[in-house]
Amino acid sequence: MHLTVLASDLDGTLAENGHVSPETWDALQAAKAAHLTLILVTGRTLASFTPEGPFAELFDAIVAEDGAVVYFPRQDVVVLPFGRLPTALIARIDAMPLPLDHGMALIATHVPFDEPILAALRDCGGGATIEYNRGAVMVLPLGATKGTGLAYALRELGLSARNVVACGDAENDRSLLTQVELAVAVDNATPALKEMADLVLPEPAGAGMRGLIRDLIAGRIGNRTVRPEQQLSLGWRNDQTPFRIDAWDLIDGVWGIAGDSASGKSWLGGLIAEEVMLQGYQAVIIDPEGDYRSLAALPHTMLVGGRDTQLQRVGDVITLCEYARCNLIIDLSWMPIIDRNAFTERLLRALLDLRTRCGRPHWLLIDEIQQSYADWASPFTGTVEDLMRGGGVTVVSYHPSQVAPAILQAVRVWALTRTTTPEDLASFDTLLSANPDWAEVRAHLPTLVRGHARLITPGIESDTCTRNDIVFRAGTRRVPHIRHLHKYVSVPLPSDKWFVFRNMSGTVCGTAANLSEFRTAIDRVPLASLTYHLIRGDFTRWLADTLHDTELSRQITKIAHHHPDGDALRAELRKIVAARYEDLAAML
Repeated sequence: MHLTVLASDLDGTLAENGHVSPETWDALQAAKAAHLTLILVTGRTLASFTPEGPFAELFDAIVAEDGAVVYFPRQDVVVLPFGRLPTALIARIDAMPLPLDHGMALIATHVPFDEPILAALRDCGGGATIEYNRGAVMVLPLGATKGTGLAYALRELGLSARNVVACGDAENDRSLLTQVELAVAVDNATPALKEMADLVLPEPAGAGMRGLIRDLIAGRIGNRTVRPEQQLSLGWRNDQTPFRIDAWDLIDGVWGIAGDSASGKSWLGGLIAEEVMLQGYQAVIIDPEGDYRSLAALPHTMLVGGRDTQLQRVGDVITLCEYARCNLIIDLSWMPIIDRNAFTERLLRALLDLRTRCGRPHWLLIDEIQQSYADWASPFTGTVEDLMRGGGVTVVSYHPSQVAPAILQAVRVWALTRTTTPEDLASFDTLLSANPDWAEVRAHLPTLVRGHARLITPGIESDTCTRNDIVFRAGTRRVPHIRHLHKYVSVPLPSDKWFVFRNMSGTVCGTAANLSEFRTAIDRVPLASLTYHLIRGDFTRWLADTLHDTELSRQITKIAHHHPDGDALRAELRKIVAARYEDLAAML
C-alpha cells in the first residue's frame, strides 16, 4: 500500500486530556517498527517538546505552533519556514492586558480576546493570520498553517503528500487534511471536520488512532470516501456512460495490458499514464520502443534517453526521480536489446530501493516486458516481483505467453485489447480460468475493435473496478498520440516528394503521393519491393522526413525489428498503415 506516512494532530487526536496513553505509545512504536514515517502536527509550542523526549524519539518531524515552526529531531534542526510576526504587531499585542502565550513564532490566547487582536491587526495593516481551535486563538506569520507546515516538512524529508494519511479533530486541522492523500477525522472531531474527511474513525482520539495504525500496518483501509479528483477517467462503457476508476486501484494494484500489435495497448497505457501524472502521482515509464515519448509534453515530466538525448546512468535517473520529483519517460529504443535489458534490471533494482526509502515513484509502467523478462530466457524476476508486491506496477506486452509466468501470475487486473494469437489466448486460459466471466470475455477478444479493451481479474472475486463486467473504449488523450496536423493524408505531395517503390534492380514498381496512396500501394507492389525498402529503412525515412509522421515511422521500424517475411510482412505493413490512416483521417 502506498500510504507510508502518518501525520497526526496531538490534542484530541493522539492525546486525551493532554496525555498520550501507554497503549497509543505502543501503537506508535509498532508503526515505527513497520517503517511508517511519523510526523506530529500540533498547535502546541515547540518548547512543549524536549529533544530527549518520546516525541522526538519516534517522530521524524514535529510541525509545531500550527505550522509556524518545524523541528527535525534526527538533525536537531529548527526551522521557521514563514518567518516571525511583525515586531510592531507583537509590541501592540503585548501592550494589551490579555492572557497571552508566546511561542517561537506565534502568539496564543483564547476567545473572546480575539476581538482586540483583530483590531490591532487591522490597525497594523495585516502581516499575520489568525487560526481558531475549539476556542483557542493563534496569531501566526503569514502563510503558516498546519497544512503548509506539513508540506515544508515533507519536502525536507523527500516525501510526497500522495503517501500521507493525516488525522485531526478540530478547526485548525482543516488545512492539514486538505493537503494529503487520505484525510481522517477521529470520532470526537467537529462536525465540519468529519464532513470534509475521507474516513471517519469509529472511535475517539487514541482508541481511534490505534485502530487506524493497526490497519495501516496490515495494509488495509476502511471504506473511505473517494473524491472526484481521485478518479481516473478512462473513457466510456458500451452504453456511453463515463468509465472511471479509483486511482488507488492502480496505485495500490498490479495491472497488465496485453493484446495484439496495433490493437491500442500503447494508447491505453499512455492514457492511464496521463491520468496518473495529472493527479500528482510520480510515474516512471520504461519504454523499450519509444511508444511514450509524447508524454514528455505533460507538466513536470522529463524524457530521458532516445537518440536525441543522452541516457543518464542509473544513478542519475534515480537522482532525477528522487530530488527533481518529476515523472520520467525512460526511452530505451536506441539501445541494443542486451544492453537495454541489463539497464532495465539495474534501474528496477534502484527504483525498488527508492520506493523503500521514500515511497516513490508511485506508479511504474514497464512496456514490452517480454523483452526483458521472457519465459524462455529464465531471467531473474525477483526484482519485478518485489516491486509488484508493493503495488503501483503496470506491465504491457503484445505476447504475454512469452513473459515469465511469475510476473503474469502477480497481475491482479488485466486490460485486454484484441487478442488473436493462440499461444496468448492459451496463456490467459491458464491465468483467468477461475473467473466465471472468462469464457465470455475470451470469445469476444479476437473481434475487439482497435481502441476497445476488456477488464478482468484472475480470481472469482472481482476487483472494484471490474465488478460491473465493463467493456470500455479508451478515452481521448490529453497529450495527442498524433503530434501533427496531417495535411498529407490525402492531399497529393509535389512529385519530387512522392515515395517511389523499386525492386533491387532499380525498376519502378509504383508510387505514392500521400499516405492514402501509400496505404493502397502496399497491397499492389511486389513483396520483393516491400522487403527491399523495409531493410534499407526507406519507409521510415520518407514517413519521418517527408510526412513528418515520426509515430508511423517508429511503428514501421518495429516491424523491421520483428523480421517478418512473405505474406506476414505485407499483412503487418497493411495493418499498421491502415490503422494509422484511419486515426489521422478521423482528425481531418
